[in-house]
Amino acid sequence: MIKAVLFDMDGLMFDTERLYGNAWQNAAKLQGLTISDEAILKIKGANKTLVYKILKEDAGEGFDIDKGREAREEYITNHIKKHGITKKKGIDELLIFLKENNIKTCLASSTKREVALRYLKMADVYKYFDDFTCGDEIENGKPAPDIFLKAAKKLGTDIKECLVLEDSINGIKGGLSAGARVIMVPDTIEPTDEIREKVDAIEPDLEAVIEWISRENK
Repeated sequence: MIKAVLFDMDGLMFDTERLYGNAWQNAAKLQGLTISDEAILKIKGANKTLVYKILKEDAGEGFDIDKGREAREEYITNHIKKHGITKKKGIDELLIFLKENNIKTCLASSTKREVALRYLKMADVYKYFDDFTCGDEIENGKPAPDIFLKAAKKLGTDIKECLVLEDSINGIKGGLSAGARVIMVPDTIEPTDEIREKVDAIEPDLEAVIEWISRENK
């Protein structure tokens, strides 16, 4: 039985991963440097230490991470102010289904709490969540299992009865390491053969997750 669902946010619930990648590449451009598309894929869902390491290696040691982060945040803020938050297909339907079936929900996002909660409220989905676990609340980010273990603890649910929804390889690795059931909903990264073998399912969108949970909880 699935008693709780732990949600990633960027790339899973909201179409923000491409925005974040563009923001980092713009930040490097402002410093006369470049960040490759391959590096952007590698940092997807990763903890801050790993993100900075990959970006420095790709852009070069001359890349000023602090200035880059400031430019990135400004780029993202301006874009969202202008265009808002774009929700991924099925997020509203899935959250309503979970609420109606008394299945608990917790955010498990690497994004800072202040930013994550602001996005949830902007998208009008904050009200569906029982709790929130964010990147600035844990010591070891994804692909470590910490964020999922803490989310399950907040909900008072055994991690083995939790379903992790992720779009990134780093997030999937964290969910599997935690001992949760894991479904991948691909965004900018396609599943590898190894991932296909390890996850419980790969679904095209969040609406399809409703059918999977319904079958699993019969």
